[in-house]
Amino acid sequence: MGSYVHIILTAVIAFPFIAFLFTFPYIIYNYRKYGSVLSFRILVVYSFILYLLCVYFLVILPLPSIHEVAQMTGPRVQPVPFMFIRDIFKESSFRLGDPSTWLSLVKNAAFFQVFYNFLMVMPFGIYLRYYFRCSFKRTLLFSFLLSLFFELTQLSGLYFIYPRGYRLFDVDDLMSNTLGGAAGYLCAPALMRLLPSRENMDKASLRRGQEISLTRRLLALCFDLFLIFIVNSVLLALIQEEWAKDSRLSLLLAFLYYTLVPTLTGGRTLGKLILRMRIAGTDGARPKWYQYALRCGSLLAYLFALPPLLSLPTFLVWFFYLLWTAILAVRHRELFYERLSRTKNVSTVPCEDP
Repeated sequence: MGSYVHIILTAVIAFPFIAFLFTFPYIIYNYRKYGSVLSFRILVVYSFILYLLCVYFLVILPLPSIHEVAQMTGPRVQPVPFMFIRDIFKESSFRLGDPSTWLSLVKNAAFFQVFYNFLMVMPFGIYLRYYFRCSFKRTLLFSFLLSLFFELTQLSGLYFIYPRGYRLFDVDDLMSNTLGGAAGYLCAPALMRLLPSRENMDKASLRRGQEISLTRRLLALCFDLFLIFIVNSVLLALIQEEWAKDSRLSLLLAFLYYTLVPTLTGGRTLGKLILRMRIAGTDGARPKWYQYALRCGSLLAYLFALPPLLSLPTFLVWFFYLLWTAILAVRHRELFYERLSRTKNVSTVPCEDP
């Protein structure tokens, strides 16, 4: 048991690094599908990733040395179904006529190995039914495929890193894992009564997605700035002149980008297209080109042209108003450059999941 705890702790330590790689694509996916990222959905999905990581580590750890594996001569595959029954009887002191020995059937290593394999995949079946809304047949299939992946990982010597498998490919493990997934599917309704349904999560996400959050604005800005940076770098490489390196030209490029591109695309820039949002008039009509120019120009002037002209007291006023603007954005309120240009960000995600 102590070794299992140590392996699970190892998975918990590794989890933040895996989550970091997964987070950005997952956030983009949620904003594209729902227009928002629901906290409870994050909890469910990340707990699923942590669960899979723990199970995977239980399958491959502890890692032996390559030399140790090279010296192994035992069988690599156990292809006979239900061999675990013989092993349980073999390791127990069971005698039919002596009831005091019956308990030994469930108090031996062979039984616990099958039982742990069964329990290991039960949460997988629960997740498949609760969050991924899989049918019983699909749950059975995916549980089998997950178990097969684990067994092949062992048979291949951790994808041929080792000269041979350092653990046995066991047909009984495939059976117990698959049955564990099926049992998880059957047990899921008891848990589903206590948690919000996937349908309710989707409705809440879509409802919240109709408002443009600060995070969504910033992610769209990151994509736009990346594109502007690429274009600016290409221009600098093509124009080998000192004047081309003036930072004001970068601001001009940003101004032209945020004015011309939305004018031509109906209020969308690259970032807004990816995050499924666009610029619309406060009256619902499509903005004119000068509204885009006023929107972008007023923001750029406030952020870059105004600060060098300010004294310390007025700079503090400028800074605190910038913080206030960020607070308004968090609260989904109208910002100063939106009031000036009579424009706003609107979501292009449908109100209902298609």
